[in-house]
Amino acid sequence: MNSETSKTKRAFICLLLKVSGNVNADAGIGTRVPLKKIITMNKEIKAFVSSRCIRRAIRKRLYERGFKVDPMFVEREKLFDAADPIKYIDDDLFGYLAPGEVTSRSGAIKISPLISLRHTEIKVEFAARFPRNDFIPEAEKAFPTPYEVEVAEFTGRLNVIISNRIGKFHEEELTEEVKKRIDNKQGEEYSTVVKVGNEYVLPIEKRKERLRAFLEILLCEGWEFPRGAQSPNIPDYEYAVIALTDKFLPIFGYVDLTEDGCIDEKLLRTMMEQYKDKMEKAFIIDYKRGEIRTLEKGELKNKQALTNEIWGQVVNDIVNYIITR
Repeated sequence: MNSETSKTKRAFICLLLKVSGNVNADAGIGTRVPLKKIITMNKEIKAFVSSRCIRRAIRKRLYERGFKVDPMFVEREKLFDAADPIKYIDDDLFGYLAPGEVTSRSGAIKISPLISLRHTEIKVEFAARFPRNDFIPEAEKAFPTPYEVEVAEFTGRLNVIISNRIGKFHEEELTEEVKKRIDNKQGEEYSTVVKVGNEYVLPIEKRKERLRAFLEILLCEGWEFPRGAQSPNIPDYEYAVIALTDKFLPIFGYVDLTEDGCIDEKLLRTMMEQYKDKMEKAFIIDYKRGEIRTLEKGELKNKQALTNEIWGQVVNDIVNYIITR
């Protein structure tokens, strides 16, 4: 067993994001459009946005950047993944449900739902679809269609785990069609793939390019939720905690807000003290104040302004740690 296999390098990223409105509706109940929500053990209601919704929004941003995204296909009146991680970036990063002859790929990037940190007060708003052409004399008369929409504003925690499996595929994960394209060097995408043992591997620069694009969207640029209606609905970034480690560390539970809406420094100090020797590097980002703190070699450095240069350095540090060969 080689060292890279025995010690999987990972980035643990925890984001605190504020969401407003109804960006990821649940199944309709009569004329009501409800929010997705869970009920906790102590009877609190916590709204959430599903990980599928967030991945969809990130896929769109990746597509806008020029990457090819799995269009899926219909067979027997069902949607199926193309299952081609060489061609489609999302099949590589997020995985796919493959046809029966291969093993479905577990994505190199795991994304949790964005779940509210606190009990969520949900408001029901009246809405209606009104005729748009009632000012045209010859237009057919119509009545408005009323309905209700559940809306809320909440700050939620989004957990992301990135492993060094980006651009690396076990032989059993690829369909025979994809392997045939690689063997025949069918186009530039497939001609650069090399086989190492029982794995197919993309060039290291291609792997870094994919991860860098994902990180820039996740940490710096943001995304628009699908249910934007007539105006964009973009999450408000508040804080981020990032840890680079070859261990599996339960850091997400240490990222929370105080009653006044600031990140809980006491919890973070506890986390740093407990796990500082197990983390290669860590970052604490305050989007509101435009500041960043770095933990390196067990030492927490002073705050720095979050400039474009620092942003580039953070992204490069994550990419170069995760993908080494």
